[in-house]
Amino acid sequence: MVKVPGGYCIDSPEVPRDQYLAWLASNPSTSDQPSYCSWNTDFVPGEPINPVGGDRPITLVDWCDARGYCMAVGKRLCGKIGGGTCDWDDVANATASQWYNACSSGGKHLYPYGDVYHPNGCNGDDNVASSAEPAAVAAFPDCVSDETSYAGVYDLSGNVDEWEDSCESDTGANDYCRIRGGSCRDEQAALTCGIDTFQSRYRQHPKVGFRC
Repeated sequence: MVKVPGGYCIDSPEVPRDQYLAWLASNPSTSDQPSYCSWNTDFVPGEPINPVGGDRPITLVDWCDARGYCMAVGKRLCGKIGGGTCDWDDVANATASQWYNACSSGGKHLYPYGDVYHPNGCNGDDNVASSAEPAAVAAFPDCVSDETSYAGVYDLSGNVDEWEDSCESDTGANDYCRIRGGSCRDEQAALTCGIDTFQSRYRQHPKVGFRC
């Protein structure tokens, strides 16, 4: 984990498969989920996860799965600075969103590494080294902040989108919740720190993961 300005720590990489699957093997209980996750009867990914490539980010998990893992390991899904859910309108507010603050170096930059787009910096669609599939976490050494106080947090742009604790409402499975940073299949416009994208809370997508 990396301590960043704002008084909190954030995982350096996206949560990898091997860590998530090890937790899943412990048969975690779903009994302590909030009411809007009551439909979520297990934390199993939407498709079997290949154990080969355990250093790649876990995907095919819904928002409630991501929340459950973070809580179980003594952390929480990236949300509001100071605690709780980040307000829906604070998608690009570096004083409110833990995720956006870390990605943009406190609101200074469009991308984790600066303001000028580097197609080969992160694992996006324009990268010549990309296979349009998620790479091992932290495999792109240039996909990291060049601001000393935010350095060491990888893949905030590209590789996989990341669930954020920022949802339009708390009614249930169909609530829209934000996914951040773009994925390996996205082009420049979707790889900025402030891109506003979201999925339904129940969705399990092959290009969506998370970090705590």
